[in-house]
Amino acid sequence: MAKITYIEYGGKRHEVEVPDGFSVMEGARDNNIPGIEADCGGSCACSTCHVYVDESWVDRLPEKEAMEEDMLDFAWEPDPVRSRLTCQLRVSDALEGLIVQMPEKQI
Repeated sequence: MAKITYIEYGGKRHEVEVPDGFSVMEGARDNNIPGIEADCGGSCACSTCHVYVDESWVDRLPEKEAMEEDMLDFAWEPDPVRSRLTCQLRVSDALEGLIVQMPEKQI
């Protein structure tokens, strides 16, 4: 398990334990954290699980694959460096302490 911090657009923080093998998106969904809609259920077919990864984590995450890059084009105000789709981030001990911030809205 890894402790992940989700920060809503308004600043409210949610710190939860997410089991290994789950996605960061599933951790938000299973803990009723607002701001991550995940309309496609985690199949990387929408951009409604978009977040901004804390700057200290950008270089510690796996590279974005082409499909994620393509879907981020449809996200609300994507940041070329910090934007990620949480359905594409698998939880492991390596993500202990990850911090993600939700955008103003999902589209």
